[in-house]
Amino acid sequence: MKITEISKGSSVDSETALQSLAVSEFVSQFPLAPYVEFYPINGNADTPRKVSAGITAGDTRIIGTDYIAKSDTPGFGAIALKIYGDKVKTDIAYQRRGTDIGSQRALDLANFSRSMGRYFMDCVINDVLSVEKFSGIKEQIDALGRKAVYSTVNGGSVPTGNGNTEVKAQQAFREWLDAQINDVMGGPQILGMNGAMIARLESMGSNYVTFSNVQDIYGANQVVRSYKGIPIVNFGFKADGSGLVIPSTEVEGTSGPVCTSIYLLRFGEMQDVTFATNVGLDVKDLGLIGTEYVTMVELDVDLAVLNAKSVKRLSGIIL
Repeated sequence: MKITEISKGSSVDSETALQSLAVSEFVSQFPLAPYVEFYPINGNADTPRKVSAGITAGDTRIIGTDYIAKSDTPGFGAIALKIYGDKVKTDIAYQRRGTDIGSQRALDLANFSRSMGRYFMDCVINDVLSVEKFSGIKEQIDALGRKAVYSTVNGGSVPTGNGNTEVKAQQAFREWLDAQINDVMGGPQILGMNGAMIARLESMGSNYVTFSNVQDIYGANQVVRSYKGIPIVNFGFKADGSGLVIPSTEVEGTSGPVCTSIYLLRFGEMQDVTFATNVGLDVKDLGLIGTEYVTMVELDVDLAVLNAKSVKRLSGIIL
C-alpha cells in the first residue's frame, strides 16, 4: 500500500481536513512516495519472511537410485516500529488580529508537513539504528555487502566533454552502471541520486536519459526522467531545505570530500525493501493549548530489506 492509502488516521482526533492536508504536503516532498510500499501491522513488532539463500536444485540419477532431497532454512526480518513526528503550533493572537485562524493553521501545517517529508526522506537513507531510529537504507546496504565503488577503491571520475578521453570515460561509467543495474534481482524500480548526478547523466546525451509525462498514483502529472526505462529520482534536500540527502561531498578511500552515490532500489509489500506501519501518517488536532493551537503529526514505522539483491549503492562517483 502507498502511504496515502494507509494514512487514514487512528481516531476521531485525526481531523479529516488536517489529515488530508498533511499527507498530501508530506508526499509532495517525499520523492519515494510513488514507489515505496507499506504494510499494516498490529503491536510493536513483526518478523516478515526474508528471501533466503535459496535451494540449489538440479541433479541426475540412474535407475534404482534416488535424489538427495534439498531443503531450505527460512529467514525472517526484524521489524520494530519507531516513532517519527513533531508538533506545529499557531498563536491565538492571529485570530484576535483578524486573521482566519483556520487558514493560518492550514498554512503552518502545510509548510511543516513539507519539511517533514524531506526529513523522512533523509531518515530513510541516512538514519543509523538506535533506540529511537530505524536503520536507514545506506546502513543496511553496508551490512549486506551491497555497496559497489566505481573504478578504484578511491572512486573514479565521470567527466563532461566530448573529447576522445572524456567519451571513453563516460562509456566506461555507463558500462559499469548497466552491470550494477543487472545485479539487482528483478531490476531496480528507481535510480536515486542528487541533482548534480542527474545533470551529469543528462550531459552524456539523450540516448541515455529520456523524459516522459505521466500521471502518478496520486493523480498528478509528472515529468519523469528515466535511464534506459528506469525512473530517476532526485532524493532532494534535507528538512531545512539546504543540505542534500545524497551530497556530492562523500569520502571514498583517499578521495574526499568529492564523491557522490547512486542508489538502486526495488520495493514491495512485505518483500524486497518494505515499510511497516500501523496507521500510516497520523494527524491529531490537539486544540488550543495555552495561547496556541497545536497539531501533532506522527508516523510509527520501520523499514526492512527482505531481499539483499533488491538494493545496491554505487559510491565513489566523482563529478
